[in-house]
Amino acid sequence: MSKTRQILELSSPTVKNRHERVRGLVQQCNYCCGNGWFWGQDFWGEAVKVPCPLCNGAGKMQPHVSIDWTPVSDTDSEGTETTAKTTVKT
Repeated sequence: MSKTRQILELSSPTVKNRHERVRGLVQQCNYCCGNGWFWGQDFWGEAVKVPCPLCNGAGKMQPHVSIDWTPVSDTDSEGTETTAKTTVKT
């Protein structure tokens, strides 16, 4: 099965802005396989559809990426490239 991948390439800002927000493409929820629900049972034992706890029954999700750029001091840097802090919300 083919997969679509999005790659986010980071480069330091060229304008006076230390915060960026990026939205990714809408994707199928992998937790419920895009159904948006699971089979469950109600109080009387009847089969009912229970909404997916991750996508809330939509079957699709969209990633929101927030990037905060911070300066690195000489005491922080040990030859590693940790100049950006990234938070991913799905």
